[in-house]
Amino acid sequence: MGQASAAGVGAASLASAAVGYVVIVVAARTLDKQDNAAFLTFWSVVFLVIGVLGGIAVETTRAAKTARNLEVSGSVPAETPDGRRRPRMGPVALAVGLGTGLVLAAASPLWAPPVFGTYATALVPVVCVTAVFYAGHAVMMGQFGGLGRWGTYSRMIASESAVRLAVLVVVVLIGATVAGLAWATAAGTAAWLLFMLLSPQSRRAFLQRSDTSLRPYLRTVWHACMAAAASASLVVGFPVLLRLTTTDSVYLESAALLMALSLTRAPLMIPLQAYQGVAITHFMSRRSEGLKAVAPIFGLVIGVAVVGAAAAWLLGPWLMVAFFGEHYDMSAAVLAALTFDAGFLALLTLTGALTIASNRHRAYSLGWVTACVVSFAMLWLPLDIETRTIISLAAGPLCGIAVHLWVIVRSAPASGAAGGAKRSTAAP
Repeated sequence: MGQASAAGVGAASLASAAVGYVVIVVAARTLDKQDNAAFLTFWSVVFLVIGVLGGIAVETTRAAKTARNLEVSGSVPAETPDGRRRPRMGPVALAVGLGTGLVLAAASPLWAPPVFGTYATALVPVVCVTAVFYAGHAVMMGQFGGLGRWGTYSRMIASESAVRLAVLVVVVLIGATVAGLAWATAAGTAAWLLFMLLSPQSRRAFLQRSDTSLRPYLRTVWHACMAAAASASLVVGFPVLLRLTTTDSVYLESAALLMALSLTRAPLMIPLQAYQGVAITHFMSRRSEGLKAVAPIFGLVIGVAVVGAAAAWLLGPWLMVAFFGEHYDMSAAVLAALTFDAGFLALLTLTGALTIASNRHRAYSLGWVTACVVSFAMLWLPLDIETRTIISLAAGPLCGIAVHLWVIVRSAPASGAAGGAKRSTAAP
């Protein structure tokens, strides 16, 4: 991946983050407190669903890269050696998205009223439609990442943001409502349809076959989505975990902490999520290097986390009050700690990418699930809410990182007298 391609992905991901902030600010400025609370709840739920289906992009990146390598080495038949057909990844992904949407709709009488309250009727269809559209977006992102088409990859990120922003402007001009802003948020996930309509290259990518037959492909997608569910719980769904472990009186007074969680993680995590496909293809090309392949990027992420924590200490309290008002005052130490914790989440994302590149799907999901379980357990500590949050967002990711690194080390080529030819016992 060249410097220009890397810069393009970075610029597109930063633009995506900026549009996300614009949507939140517009909602706060145009809706009353009750409506804005409903919209922010929708925002959390819909991005939790998007986060889970992001596993499709992770696995599609690996599958597309592997299939491409096979094609380079020779003709790849439409069937696997056991005679089974290799599925076309685009239609499979849409089926997964459709199934997710139908399950959410069928179960909505159970989950929607306590989550959305009186807004359930208006917001449930948006969540379900988003699941279908985002599955298509995810598989296209995975295809372009696996095939190394970084220009198109960047344009897809940018187009999602552009469509979301354009629909947002229309909604505001007409008259902002909770449902209108929700549909504006969802609209971006349908931007990939423009690529399908206008680009033969995109249509070919959508119909590219996997490197395995249907059942193994669905199994690896399941592992990727399970890991993505744990990841989404820590990145966008963490307020739900906090809510389950905190009394009503304390939680209802924690608006400043919840806002700080979003603001301190987004600058590092949103670009990294966009770069995840880049990381997977990078590691797949350097699998024999083991941990050496990730060491330089680890150093960069830690450096960014340290600088970010220092900036949060110096400027964070002032920015919180300046943008959101005096009720959002937060201590410098808490903001700095939350920012540094975001670095652990970023490192876990990277070790997960390396694990996927090593074709260790169970270990990938195990690392993320371990992180989520440990983080949730730490929230039950008899401490104040800020301290519990800081410990939780450090301990969970560190445990997940340990799981991934253990598997990577076990999977690395053996060295020494054996000449490096043997591999250690297969990891889970």
